Amino acid sequence: MGEFFPLELENWLVYLFIWARLMGIVFLFPFFNYHGIPMVLRIWLSLVIALLIFLSMEGRPDLDFRGPLEMVLFLGKEVLTGLALGYLVTLMFSIFLNAGQMADLKAGLMLSGVFDPQFGSQVTFMGNFYYLLALAFFLTLNGHHYFLQALADSYIIIPIEGPFMEQAGVAGVIRLFADMFALAFKLVAPIIIILMILDIALGLIAKTVPQVHVFILGLPLKITFSMLLLAMLLPVFGTVWEDLIGDFTQSLMQFMQGW
Repeated sequence: MGEFFPLELENWLVYLFIWARLMGIVFLFPFFNYHGIPMVLRIWLSLVIALLIFLSMEGRPDLDFRGPLEMVLFLGKEVLTGLALGYLVTLMFSIFLNAGQMADLKAGLMLSGVFDPQFGSQVTFMGNFYYLLALAFFLTLNGHHYFLQALADSYIIIPIEGPFMEQAGVAGVIRLFADMFALAFKLVAPIIIILMILDIALGLIAKTVPQVHVFILGLPLKITFSMLLLAMLLPVFGTVWEDLIGDFTQSLMQFMQGW
């Protein structure tokens, strides 16, 4: 366990580099990136977590800089590292937002979108529901504990005095992007498939019974089906999302190892 002596300049330097990485992560982490959270609270939270990580470090990083310019460059590298890790966590939660918006697009609920200051854009009904449900589920599973552990491990896997990112890390980011889009589609695949079958059935009805106005009946019917399917799938979401969050945690660790 490390010890913090306020009169030692080297302690403050290591603490500054730890805090620089945490600033980027805390400012992008879901819930804390909400515009209603005061900036002072985010700064104090990052200061406290940085102190806890400093006290839990087994060994002190070797910060031997050849001049102020090199120190500033390494400090900027830590800020970018924190922003990259925070963005990946935000990307995980955007899976659920994109999944809900895919379902809204197929169900005809895109017009129900409202402006959300948290995202700075319009968010649809099911997209916002999926996102908030995933965030509540993440906190219920004590996912924030695993996240804090991953933060502490990041200083071992990605040392402060190490390089910013190698070629393997860039390839890992691209692979994570591809996986996120695939997982978003898998989350709403049952709803999309059922609504596609409903579209085919409405098309057959329009051909066989022209008197039926399928354009008038189709929209409320698709909305009703999507709500019923969502209610039926809610009990299954727990097991699926728990495995999904576990897989993403492993992917995040593998990404940091390939950094």
